[in-house]
Amino acid sequence: MKLRPAPLALLVLCLAAPRLVRADDMPPPAPPPSAPAPTPGMAPAAGGEKKTEIDKRMDKVGKAFRQLRKQVADPAQNPSSIDLVGRMIAALKDAEGFTPDKASDLPADQRPKFVADYVAGLKNMEASLQKLSDTLTAGDNAAAAAMVKDIFALEKKDHQQFRRPEN
Repeated sequence: MKLRPAPLALLVLCLAAPRLVRADDMPPPAPPPSAPAPTPGMAPAAGGEKKTEIDKRMDKVGKAFRQLRKQVADPAQNPSSIDLVGRMIAALKDAEGFTPDKASDLPADQRPKFVADYVAGLKNMEASLQKLSDTLTAGDNAAAAAMVKDIFALEKKDHQQFRRPEN
């Protein structure tokens, strides 16, 4: 039997082809037709919406608070914990100038009271965080850990009152 070079070369090429194609040579996969095109410069929220100014501030508070909850009981972390509390207070002060989205869901005559309650809630949270900072400065980490639990409960209550329900 006589082997012909063309069929042999074709067989070798077919076997080696997957190794010759690199990942960067392949076109990117197409997004599913139902997915919206991403908009440059906008960070999507959980529901795919753009983040509001309040969301941006509250994300800073949430990130700092999660870290604080992990380290508040450790006296060696007190300087870091005090710094985190300071960042949270600053972000809350920034958020006072904005109106929650939920206000637009209310009748016009109820909005001023809702916004006033929102600002009062932020100021109450700031005062609680300032007490926490003072407790950490004094070095009473056991009391600070208990205060963090109370602040977390206050945060949940305020979120129920001032945040638009997620669908």
